[in-house]
Amino acid sequence: MIDSSPVQEHLEILERLHSLVGEELYLVGGAVRDLLLGRKILDFDFALQGSGTKTASLAASKLEGAFVPLSEEEDEARVVIHKDLILDFKGFSESILNDLARRDFTMNAMAMRLSDILKGKEPELIDPFGGIEDLKKGRIRQVGPESISDDPLRILRAYRFAAQLGFEIDPSLERTAEITSLAHVARERISYELLMILSHDHVYTLVNRMIITGLLQQVFPFEEFWADYSVRSHSMAVFHALERVLEEKRFPPLIVEKIEEIRKDPHRMALLKLSALFHDVSKPETEIRADDGSLHFYGHDTRGGKKMKWALSKILRFSNDDTDRVSETVARHMHLHLLATAPELTERAMRRFMRMCEDKAIDIMILDLADGFATAGRTRHLEQTIARILELAAEDAKRADFKRLVTGDDLIALGLTPGPLFKVILSEMEELQWERKIASKEEGLALVKEKLAKGEYDLTAGQSESPEGIQ
Repeated sequence: MIDSSPVQEHLEILERLHSLVGEELYLVGGAVRDLLLGRKILDFDFALQGSGTKTASLAASKLEGAFVPLSEEEDEARVVIHKDLILDFKGFSESILNDLARRDFTMNAMAMRLSDILKGKEPELIDPFGGIEDLKKGRIRQVGPESISDDPLRILRAYRFAAQLGFEIDPSLERTAEITSLAHVARERISYELLMILSHDHVYTLVNRMIITGLLQQVFPFEEFWADYSVRSHSMAVFHALERVLEEKRFPPLIVEKIEEIRKDPHRMALLKLSALFHDVSKPETEIRADDGSLHFYGHDTRGGKKMKWALSKILRFSNDDTDRVSETVARHMHLHLLATAPELTERAMRRFMRMCEDKAIDIMILDLADGFATAGRTRHLEQTIARILELAAEDAKRADFKRLVTGDDLIALGLTPGPLFKVILSEMEELQWERKIASKEEGLALVKEKLAKGEYDLTAGQSESPEGIQ
């Protein structure tokens, strides 16, 4: 028995749609797959005999939705209702079986009539390619030999579904991946699928297999990086460590809080994983062997940041914000390592790091924890440094919102002249306020007057006027 509960929250809209189109409106693709898996349906895919575009236009008008054309050639269009409900329509001229035969994977090549679902009876599942069996086995298998060649991007979709559903990719499909060219696929489509893959947990194995099949090398043409086994294997180790760090709870509370901040934003997590994968992308071309035989990679971080900026903006056409986040994280990732190994960690150095890295500072911290684990198997010195920086940043944030009870204007009103003494008095009043030893302006000024009367302040420190008469 198919559980139709995932459609219940949109029942009214679907019934109105059915009354507009009629009995031959089929629910297809991912919507059927998710219905069979009992997953929340994020968007509804429909197929019908006739024009998908015209049907979508009519539905948008009658259902008060926004009409979005997708492909004139494929007769596909979208209707967006209330910004969160998506209805996709695709027309076919022959039969529903012919339509399903042109789809990507068997699990997405199933259909059922919408009317059956709305009537509450067991829908007749149209499954010509064994999709239900593949769903049960958790297997991603192409519909036919031309499924990938018809649209090469589908090979990346296979890895995305594997990440999203936890399914295995059929061996024959991965063999197809080895001979699939992405040269003529729109870069924006590749970027979308790549970030979707990286936004899921535990994708280290999938990413490694994308390297084995040569897919990732097509996306990122970094020949020297891919050819350097040592650098590439370390980068993958850091990627693997990052996935573990993002689930780690044993760190100090402030670090765990920042990890959770990243985990709540899958897109940001995907960008951080991309930074981890290519944080050492420029090591091969900066390698120098010293007289003692040791290897050095001077400037590989800043050079790598520039390389990532070029690749993401020019090749993959990432947004400016996403490009900046990844390239800056790569370019700055050595600064924290230097801070952590410095003889002395000063407040000035910590503030300079936060100021220099801006909103990428947290990403760099988490990346460097993963780098530390992958390199040395421990991160205690990094943890301590990061915790101190976060503590200082928290204190500075409080001070930024801090409003002094006693101000310079108040001291002028007392008859004092601005100068070095002002800094002494105001600093003392601020500390007393932080310690909750004064709770109002009046208490603070009374204390200042008392100290002045007792001669506890050095009035010669830049003070030109006598405070006589102050009571």
